[in-house]
Amino acid sequence: MLFDPPPVPTSQAVSVHNTRDPSLLWVHAGTAEVRAAQQEYLLSSGQGIWLPAGIPYTVEVGADSVAFPIFPAAGTRAPNLDRPQRINLSNSWSEWLIYQFARSIGYLRGATSDTSLLDLVAGSRYATPKEEARPIEQVPLPPMPRSPEALTVAHSLLQGPDDPSETTDHARAVNISVRTLQLQFLQETGLPFIRWRTAVRVAASAALMDAGHEIGQAGRQVGFSTPAGFTRAFHTQTGMTPRQYKKARPVIPRHDDTLATDFSELMLPQLQPEAAPPEASPPSVPATQTWNRINDFHVLVWLYRGAARVMVGERTRRLRRGDAIWLPAGVRNSITLSRGSLLLPLGSRHGTPETRLPRNLVQRFPDEAELYLLHTFVANYSLVRPTSHDPNRITHSFLKHATRTRAGAAEDLAGFTPVYKIIRAVRNNPADRRTLTRWAQVLNADARDLGRAFLATTGQSYVAWRSEVRMTEARRYLEEGVGVAQAARRLGYAHPSAFTTVFTRAHDMSPREYQRNGWQHTDEPLIIR
Repeated sequence: MLFDPPPVPTSQAVSVHNTRDPSLLWVHAGTAEVRAAQQEYLLSSGQGIWLPAGIPYTVEVGADSVAFPIFPAAGTRAPNLDRPQRINLSNSWSEWLIYQFARSIGYLRGATSDTSLLDLVAGSRYATPKEEARPIEQVPLPPMPRSPEALTVAHSLLQGPDDPSETTDHARAVNISVRTLQLQFLQETGLPFIRWRTAVRVAASAALMDAGHEIGQAGRQVGFSTPAGFTRAFHTQTGMTPRQYKKARPVIPRHDDTLATDFSELMLPQLQPEAAPPEASPPSVPATQTWNRINDFHVLVWLYRGAARVMVGERTRRLRRGDAIWLPAGVRNSITLSRGSLLLPLGSRHGTPETRLPRNLVQRFPDEAELYLLHTFVANYSLVRPTSHDPNRITHSFLKHATRTRAGAAEDLAGFTPVYKIIRAVRNNPADRRTLTRWAQVLNADARDLGRAFLATTGQSYVAWRSEVRMTEARRYLEEGVGVAQAARRLGYAHPSAFTTVFTRAHDMSPREYQRNGWQHTDEPLIIR
């Protein structure tokens, strides 16, 4: 097996804030806690919180959990929300949200004008102080597990949320271990078992208050031992106190004055899927590409969803879901993704072309590694990461496996040493104007042999390769706000017009158009590029 994934550790980002753009901290799996504006927000899978610019916040992501910091407003309008807001997004939004995080890193081509998520956030219920007295929605039940054992326990707690049994008792009742029961709840609902049970108690207490029961009575009936504990749990789950909730909700009359013995009866509408209100649908992840580029570092990329065509040098490889490919330093690469596809970088390694592995080296990660790979993607490209994080763990594992399975496949590099000297020199100074003939003289090599070796190493002629290097650097300069004339000088063009001509031919847009529409990433310090 290529990679035996370890448990996903806890992650955090302490006392950070967005300097310019608002963001969405969205939980893909498991749980997270966000502290912002003197409030604590507990989030589970499918939930997020909108964080306006300028508000300091702290994020703590639980074990076996993954949360994405997303900047969908980069380069576009943003909702006019001045304080944190919860937002619920179903699993159908998952791939599109991961795509938005990928865009914020900046390796995909072009800008996007899609504002679907912004419209969703702007249209969500956002209570201002003047609106707090308006009726609000019923407190929802947490997601239900799917495994037969966990589902049996869940239905038991819906019927009697005041059940004081320990986790061990529930596990024993369905003949599984405590660890198995806890994993089933965490993986299938996004909540640890204890939090899931507390969420059920809160929802049941809200249903009781809707039915006309007093606050204290509702708390006791669902198993809270003290009023303070009930208030704290209710506020953590809903963002309001029981008193605020009861004041804002209308009383739902019952046909009799007795309390239902089956609590699930009170929440029956929530257990029937057809009663759920329609929700907005996410747009599809569009087909996209990367620009042709020549990196001065090795990159490992992984196809999370869909299909991809990857060109490295003169060779093309087609990837399917789960495949990962090593993109070597110094060699041109480009990636084309079909509609609905997501290819994610897992890390990079500084290196020189002579240390690279065989071209187009492809390996496949097992399905069970998916959550850990997503965790690595977030931890390597944002500040939401474990305290002790090794960004090279995945790349090291990949290289170790590839070296073992491809023994003897490495090239004899002795004859290519002059080529690597040229690559290092031009990468260090893209303005270097020496021709290959001049390089042959400097390196005391035959110009024809050097040309053949350069083509064999990079898949391109020297002139084409140097132009790709310059275009790679040109995009970086333009994204950093460097002017056209200054970029032309840095890259060795005699006149800005010559640079503009070459750039426009390579990108189908001028340098100034590229600065407006050819790229998108966020400059927020939470994201690492």
